[in-house]
Amino acid sequence: MSNPQSKQSLKDVLPTLAEPYPAQLVLTLESLHLMSLQKNPVLPNKSEIARYHICAYLTAERYQQQLKLPLPSLNKIPAQPKVVNKILDDFRANVLNGFKSPTNSPRKSMASPSPFNTPTKGSNNKLNLSPSKNGPSTPRVSSPLKRLQALRDEDGAIGKKSKSNNALSDAASPFNPKNNPKTPTKQSAPGTPGTPSTPRYQRHITISDFISFANNFYIPSNVTPQMVECFLDQKHKFTKKNEWLLACGMIHAAYVRINHKLINYTMGAKKKLEDQLFQYQKGGLMKDNMKTWINIIEEAVKVEPWVIDLDKKFIDGTWSSLTQDNIQTLEITAKLGKGWEIVEKFGSMVTPDTMFDSNTQNTYYSTWTSKVLSELDS
Repeated sequence: MSNPQSKQSLKDVLPTLAEPYPAQLVLTLESLHLMSLQKNPVLPNKSEIARYHICAYLTAERYQQQLKLPLPSLNKIPAQPKVVNKILDDFRANVLNGFKSPTNSPRKSMASPSPFNTPTKGSNNKLNLSPSKNGPSTPRVSSPLKRLQALRDEDGAIGKKSKSNNALSDAASPFNPKNNPKTPTKQSAPGTPGTPSTPRYQRHITISDFISFANNFYIPSNVTPQMVECFLDQKHKFTKKNEWLLACGMIHAAYVRINHKLINYTMGAKKKLEDQLFQYQKGGLMKDNMKTWINIIEEAVKVEPWVIDLDKKFIDGTWSSLTQDNIQTLEITAKLGKGWEIVEKFGSMVTPDTMFDSNTQNTYYSTWTSKVLSELDS
């Protein structure tokens, strides 16, 4: 093969196809590449490096049935999958459009030599005297479009010939036993996880993915929102790694605190937790790598408020819902009644400083006095 880029692109797109590659496949790839440079000279998102691979993918699609090629793969194309799919659609619409609608330009016809024909003055005898290695060759034309049109005409002739050969080969005979396949030919449906267009693993996590992941380990509903907020604040640090590492570490930190007695007094409970984390994650993590990052994240989240609350509530037993902010909010609610925030947003001037005589104020005063008297008596 003359061009090493063509060889490498075919090797990446058709990894299971053995070399040497068919000459027709290589010639079509080169012609399609030249035509793409004319029709689409600039590719988006710095994907110029993938031009040969995209042309190889389209060429493999075209000759898949005729040359019995394997399914082309998008995994090794050096560009983002979304960008590759968009460029493929553009090439099918723009580059291959000229191939489907041929022009009326005349083409040279090759006359078959005969020993009874007298050579004329203008006939080219050199071409007939030197036999080609691969049979009758396609006349060389300058335009990539014309080269593709010539290949299309050859495909039609080869297709007719292969149909007749297939009809003869399908005839039942003692020398040609027919195998009845139990299952039909595998045709992967588009959009399924088996196709290259849909990745099997996902490195990024949405909020719904994180919540469903936390629900698998029965994290309390009042803790999950705080964990989601912490995850959204810290996930930018794992953009180039894998966000599932952060999610597994946070779920592990919450679970070992909520179920610290089970983890400490049950043999194999911690290993079972790690196995379940590895089972439910969808990021394609390696188990040893996940365990390493669990320990790193465990040390990093110790200072988070939701982790401190879990330590106080489930391990130390010193947690109380009546913090200073909660006490102040409860006092204002007792003075003004429920829903006072909405009235204040509407511009109400009635505040605890100016509200002295109301049912809620009287209730608050009686509760406060009884509490003070009980503390004095004790």
